[in-house]
Amino acid sequence: SGNYNVTLLTTTETINGKRITTRKIIENGQERIEVEEDGQLRSVTINGRDHLKL
Repeated sequence: SGNYNVTLLTTTETINGKRITTRKIIENGQERIEVEEDGQLRSVTINGRDHLKL
């Protein structure tokens, strides 16, 4: 098996009383950003394009 490389960066902040968690996942050169608001997934961006369908 080759190099399987995953980078995970998580930041949590409180904005207007809401807890916002941003996870940046870089997996095999593909970048995914997930944004959670109060534990609910609000957005998923893959390589700069929005992918979340609510």
